[in-house]
Amino acid sequence: MTEAEVHDKIISLEEAARLIPDGSGLFWGGFGYQRAPIAFAHELVRQKKRDLTIYTCGSEIDIEIMVGARVLKRLEIAFVAIEALGLANNVRRRIAEGAIEIEDYSNLAMAMRFLGGALNIPFMPIRSLMGTDIVNKVQYRGDKKLKIIDCPFTGQKICLVPSVQPDFSIVHVQRVDRYGNAQIDGIVGEDIEGSRCGKKLIVLAEEVVGEEEIRHSPDRTVIPAMYVDHVVVVPFAAHPMQCHNYYDYDLEHLMMFHKLTKTEEGWEEYLNGYILGVDNHYGYLEMVGWERLHKLRARRPWGY
Repeated sequence: MTEAEVHDKIISLEEAARLIPDGSGLFWGGFGYQRAPIAFAHELVRQKKRDLTIYTCGSEIDIEIMVGARVLKRLEIAFVAIEALGLANNVRRRIAEGAIEIEDYSNLAMAMRFLGGALNIPFMPIRSLMGTDIVNKVQYRGDKKLKIIDCPFTGQKICLVPSVQPDFSIVHVQRVDRYGNAQIDGIVGEDIEGSRCGKKLIVLAEEVVGEEEIRHSPDRTVIPAMYVDHVVVVPFAAHPMQCHNYYDYDLEHLMMFHKLTKTEEGWEEYLNGYILGVDNHYGYLEMVGWERLHKLRARRPWGY
């Protein structure tokens, strides 16, 4: 890899979001409170992206933000909520308005769909859906949601789910080197498969580290540079969610967000204050307050 190629991989958050055309499909990384690409969601909102489709297993405030701001038209997902606090208020409102489509799968089914995309095969077999009403629930995909077939080897019934190969994969990691070798600490979720199923991969990283640090713990390099198209260095990219070994979740902020989103007026207050009311991610961090952010930093040897 030449020096020019290395340099071209590292771009700004604004540049990365500009790469996403309206109508794109995105694998969305992180799981629950861990490593949610909140900063990228904010920037998509600021750039007024529209008609995006998100493929993910379990996302929370990031989905609430993009659905609330009408960035998304469709979700293929296993669950959405704000764990320990309650239901996803913006998502519920937009569904009631008919503003968004949601196709639900199980967590395992979504993970298998990402694996199929990463393997470049059109479908994956899964047995567990056979015992659920998802098999009989045709919502938007119709007969393309899944297929029940007779196994050509055993004759037994088996379920097939369609693989996912979206336009982009968006994954937040702890650290990356200048080549794009990305490391994840703690829960990985579906980000290994998800990072490989998209046609382009954008990695958000808390920091850039030297090549020697990456080589010191190669087992954590779950996304090698060969898969990475662009790197965005964004400290506190997951706030108010958490990033293992870097910072804990901001419960006070999450509670405030969830309370405000109970009404459209409250959501608009949050949107216009914390997202549209600032120029960029660093403006958002300034609004949250650096003193508060530093209090959330992980304490060694604990990862939170």
